[in-house]
Amino acid sequence: MRIIYFGTPEFSRIILERISPYLNIIAVVTQPDKPKGRGKRVMCSPVKDFAISKGIPVYQPEKLKGNKEFFEIIRSLNPEALVVASYGKIIPEDILNIPPYGGINVHASVLPKYRGAAPIERAIMNCEKETGVSIMKMERGLDTGPVYAIRKIPILPDDNRGTLSIKLAHLGAELLLEVLPLIKDGKLSPVPQEESLATYAPKLSKEEEIIDWNMRGEKIWCQIRALSPEPGAMTFFRGKILKIFKADFEEKIFNEEIINGTIIEQNKKRGIGVKVNNGILWLLELQPEGKKRMSFLEFMNGYRLNIGERFENS
Repeated sequence: MRIIYFGTPEFSRIILERISPYLNIIAVVTQPDKPKGRGKRVMCSPVKDFAISKGIPVYQPEKLKGNKEFFEIIRSLNPEALVVASYGKIIPEDILNIPPYGGINVHASVLPKYRGAAPIERAIMNCEKETGVSIMKMERGLDTGPVYAIRKIPILPDDNRGTLSIKLAHLGAELLLEVLPLIKDGKLSPVPQEESLATYAPKLSKEEEIIDWNMRGEKIWCQIRALSPEPGAMTFFRGKILKIFKADFEEKIFNEEIINGTIIEQNKKRGIGVKVNNGILWLLELQPEGKKRMSFLEFMNGYRLNIGERFENS
């Protein structure tokens, strides 16, 4: 099967690396190079890096809709299928209709739950116990197409967005390699999604990065994991931004009235203990504004914390 692969971030690169030895990837389509980091250095996507290393032709159109030149390029390549994994742009129907097997999408959720751009982050932030990948036939709607196959995995307590993304990428690649031959041989038909069960996973907003210390401890813990390894959950300490990348939660009942967000313990083994409304959040990895990431011990030693100091919402 002649395949054009559409993808951009690391999640997509892992899938491409896993499937490329076994499939005929004739070209890759990825997002245009963009400036990143403090120096705004122009960087190409992980998918482009891998494709170039393997000599696979790369295309980076600024837009797809109404792009007649790109449409003709895809048609001239004569693909049998488009495989899409976290590409980042909506692929127009006229392009999806070029190959006989259409567009086949690897989506990082158990559809119809968490349609959209941030299924991994949303699943963790909502404290889900499991997630998975879906192989879906693409159509005009946002992740609304019928599903060929689903595979589930548990979300473990030590999973964050980074670790879960890697797990799901490998799972998606394995499932894709299983179903593509069945699709080609006409042995697997997609099943329509149950619309009444659909939920959506839009990108996280900047406001959702800020910790509300009045939330339940489990929710704050899930928020921190959903935003790690980047951009990090945000709070304010001594008038400056502080990002938190790793924490643990311990449920506990307090007899005395302590304001949520207050430092109540400094434990060299467990972390920095912060009061939340149903327990203690143990902070383990932090990044003060303008500084590098550091362990809780480095933060404790460098900032000489006081019991009773508070982390603020703004």
